[in-house]
Amino acid sequence: MRIGIVIIVLCGAAVVAAERGVSVGREEARKVLKGRGCGSCHDTAVSTENAAALAVYDLHEVDWPKRMSDQRLPKLMGRLRSAPAADRKIVKRFIEAELA
Repeated sequence: MRIGIVIIVLCGAAVVAAERGVSVGREEARKVLKGRGCGSCHDTAVSTENAAALAVYDLHEVDWPKRMSDQRLPKLMGRLRSAPAADRKIVKRFIEAELA
């Protein structure tokens, strides 16, 4: 019985840690994208003029990548070709976590 309880507690802790990791990765990626100017089209707090861009993602939303398909997520890297390596690494880890 004790073993079962320990397993349940450990599984629950793993789920919470995984969710927190995704959330932290999203926030880091959001900061990079905003810093690289993506918010000028992809943030309703900045502008609502580009409806097509906002339909892809809105950095103002808590769950900003929710509308992005698995095929669209990697395209973020194309927009970051001139970004510093550290920024590209943050977004790449975010994409990998979202696709996992």
